[in-house]
Amino acid sequence: MGWFGTAFGIMGGAVKGATTASMWTGNMIYTGLQNARTKKEIREIYGRASEANFRNRSVAVLPSLDKHQLMLTSGDPSENDIYDYPAESKTAALDYIWGESDDPEGIIVSGGQVSDRVCALIPFVHKAQARGMPVIALHAGNSELDRMICEHSTCMESISKKNLYYDIFRGMPVEDIAYLLYDTMPEGDANPAAEALFRAMLEVLSRTAGSVSIQGLSAFPLVSLKPKIDDMRKTGELDADEYAEINRYYMAGSSEFDAVRIFLNRLNRQSESVYGKFRSNPCNIKRVLNQKGVISIDIGNTGNDLLLSLIANHLSLLQSQGRDFAVIVDGIPLSRSKKLIELSHYRVFAVSNNDFVSSLFGGDARGEDLFSEITGNTHAIVLFRHASGTSCKKWSEHLGTYNKIHIRYSLAQNNAFMNTSNSRGLSVDEKEEPRVRAETIGKLPERLACIHTMEGILFAEVNNP
Repeated sequence: MGWFGTAFGIMGGAVKGATTASMWTGNMIYTGLQNARTKKEIREIYGRASEANFRNRSVAVLPSLDKHQLMLTSGDPSENDIYDYPAESKTAALDYIWGESDDPEGIIVSGGQVSDRVCALIPFVHKAQARGMPVIALHAGNSELDRMICEHSTCMESISKKNLYYDIFRGMPVEDIAYLLYDTMPEGDANPAAEALFRAMLEVLSRTAGSVSIQGLSAFPLVSLKPKIDDMRKTGELDADEYAEINRYYMAGSSEFDAVRIFLNRLNRQSESVYGKFRSNPCNIKRVLNQKGVISIDIGNTGNDLLLSLIANHLSLLQSQGRDFAVIVDGIPLSRSKKLIELSHYRVFAVSNNDFVSSLFGGDARGEDLFSEITGNTHAIVLFRHASGTSCKKWSEHLGTYNKIHIRYSLAQNNAFMNTSNSRGLSVDEKEEPRVRAETIGKLPERLACIHTMEGILFAEVNNP
C-alpha cells in the first residue's frame, strides 16, 4: 500500500464480490427470466444483470460526485452501473494512482491545469525516492514541478538560469562528448566527418582550457585549429603520436567546418537562453545520481530542439553506462525527440502534458504508434478536462467499451371466471457502450480526474496531501 493511506480498495468489496456476475450474458438473462416462476427468482436475475453491468464497466466515483452531471448515468436509477467508491482517505485519488505496488510505475497525466498535473505526479516521485531510485525530470519552465520535487525528494538539484548551470560535459571523456555532439546534429547535417572534427577540437580545448563547455566550443575559431595543433607539437604539449592522431581527426573532418560552426552557434544560443553563460556553480549530475536524488532540468521552451536533443542523448548515454533512474517529461512533446521515445520504452517513465494526444503528432514518428507504445507501458492514466474534442474521443476509445445488459420485462395477470392466465413482455438487449463518454472528459470540473488503471476507472478530485 502506499504512503497516502489505506483507502485503495479497487472499487471496494463490491467488485471483488461480483466476479461471477461478469459471466452472465444477455442470452443467459433472457433464458433465466423466461424460466422464472417466482418474484424472488425474477429479482435475483435482475440483480445478476445489474452486477454484470457494474462489473463489466468497472467505473467508480466518490460518493460526493454527481454521476448524472458527469454524464456517467442517464438519471434513471435502474440504469445505474457506477460504483460508489468507499474512500476513507482525503487523498483517495492519489491513493488510487499509487496502486497496490510500492515500486514506481509508468504514468501519463494529461489535461487540466499545471497544478493539477503536478499533484498527480506526487506518487511517482515519492515511490521512486522511497525505493532509492534517482529521478531526472525534464520540463519547459515548470516552477511548480520544481517545488513539488523539492518537497518529495531526498536530494534535489535544479538546473535553470536562476539555479544551477547545466555543465553537461563535466567529467566526460573526449570521445563521449564528440559522440554526443555528433548525435545531436540534425540528421540532414550529420556527416560522420563532423564527429572527427569535434574530436580534434575537443582534444585541443581540453588541453588548453582545462575544461569543455558549449560556450567554449561555439567561441572556438575553427580557422585556427590546424595552426594550434601544429603549435602544440612545436611546444611539446603533444608528443608525436598524439599529434598524429589529432591531426588525423582534423584532416578527416576539415570538410565539415561550416556545418559544425552553424550547429555549435545554434546550440550555444539555445543553451544561453535557458542557462545563461558558463558559470562556476554547475550541477553535478553524477553526484546526485549516486545519492539517489532528483535532477530537475529546465529546457526553456519546446522550440529549443538542439538543446532537448542533447539532453535526451545525454540521458541515453547515462543509461548505456548502467545508470538506473526514473524519467519525468513534463510539457515537452515526445514527438520532438527519438531518444525520449526510446527512453520511454526502457525506463520507469512519467509523461505530463496539457494534451498528451496532440503532443504526439508533428514529429517523424507516427502519432498513433506512439500512443499505443506509451500507453501500453503505463500503470496509470490520469485525465483532467481536455479542450480538444479529438483528444477526448481518443481517450474515450482507449478507455474502452463494455457490454451493457438492458432488460424490459413486464408481467400481466388476466383474471376471468374460472380462468386466470399470465402474460409476459420480455426483451433483453446486450449493447456495447463506452465506459466513459468523450463528453465527460471534455467537461470535467477543476481538479477532478478520470483515473484509469488495470483495476478500473475512478473519478476523484486530485488534492495535495
